[in-house]
Amino acid sequence: AKRAFQVAGQDAAGLTVYEERINSRESFHAFLRKLPTSITVLVETGPGAQAWAQLLKTQGNPVRILPAQHVANHRSGPKNDRNDALAILRAGRDTSISSVPVKSAAALAMQALHRVRQGYVRRRTAMSNQMRGLLLEHGLAMAQGDSAFS
Repeated sequence: AKRAFQVAGQDAAGLTVYEERINSRESFHAFLRKLPTSITVLVETGPGAQAWAQLLKTQGNPVRILPAQHVANHRSGPKNDRNDALAILRAGRDTSISSVPVKSAAALAMQALHRVRQGYVRRRTAMSNQMRGLLLEHGLAMAQGDSAFS
């Protein structure tokens, strides 16, 4: 969520007892700071999920990050923020869904580094394959591997 946040809460019986749309990051942050530490917060995976989970853990709230593909299976009706929030609540009660671990800042940095490198290798391979193909169109064959471009 970038600007608007849909919040929903349920009681121990699974009945939805709270729903609110929060229209700014600052208001959402203030909302989270006011949460009692006894409340478990469910978050769907996606951009920002780890940051919000780290913030909540720091203030003492139990946090579960649920995989988006499993949350989607619990959605009823059209895809919108409200139905997504209610689906997260339903998915949170599904004991067959494993939570995604909350990662430390160091673990997130390492993951980002690996993803950037993986993207670089993928783009480099695509470029070398494209250049080989273009050269073959002109009858020039090259050896395979990166060393052929050195």
